[in-house]
Amino acid sequence: MRLTVKLALAASLAIPLSAVAQGQSHLSCVKDVSYSKEFLTKFPDAPAACNEVREQNGKKWVRFNAEVKKVEGNHLTMTFMDKEEHPVSTLVFSFDPQATVTTQDDEVKSASKVEEGDKLKVWMPEDRFGVNAKPGASESQHFALVGTGSHEE
Repeated sequence: MRLTVKLALAASLAIPLSAVAQGQSHLSCVKDVSYSKEFLTKFPDAPAACNEVREQNGKKWVRFNAEVKKVEGNHLTMTFMDKEEHPVSTLVFSFDPQATVTTQDDEVKSASKVEEGDKLKVWMPEDRFGVNAKPGASESQHFALVGTGSHEE
């Protein structure tokens, strides 16, 4: 029985160590993110909607999961979900023709090609509000927050 306990303990320690060895240390949405005041002014529910944190080039990036609720012309309404896939906040963005998004399957596609019900991954650096297809992306100039909406839309 002691051997079983030792093996279980060794296995439980090896998992986090292998993640660190691969440069994938686990960062917490609660303890490791310091949103800027401007960020929280635009997205006050961001901490509840955080799904993952990664460090890229010395900057922390936060992943949010969102579902497309409405697409009208160059306006995209997205409901941001928590880790249990409960709606947290609905935001409306305008986008330009070069704007891209990332689907839950990691496919990058034009924002103009998304449809209602599509599930997206949205990356934002902790200090700047914006929509980015991947962590480490250059400043998001293709989306602009234009309003908020209802979860039920």
